[in-house]
Amino acid sequence: MSRFTEYAAIDPLALIFPTSVYVVLAEKLHPHVPKVAEIQEAVKNLTQEERAFVRAKARVLADYAKAVTEAVG
Repeated sequence: MSRFTEYAAIDPLALIFPTSVYVVLAEKLHPHVPKVAEIQEAVKNLTQEERAFVRAKARVLADYAKAVTEAVG
């Protein structure tokens, strides 16, 4: 049985630049557009247990997004 460790990463640039500059820079370097092919490539070697874990985390994130969308209107 594999164990999962959750990591939280902080982009070092976020520590250097003011938020207004960092947001523009981050979006330019890493646009928030899901790239299905890149995701598929990254997860192709996951075990069934790891895939289930990823799906569960994605569902939780989707549930939060739905709640925020409903709350905002």
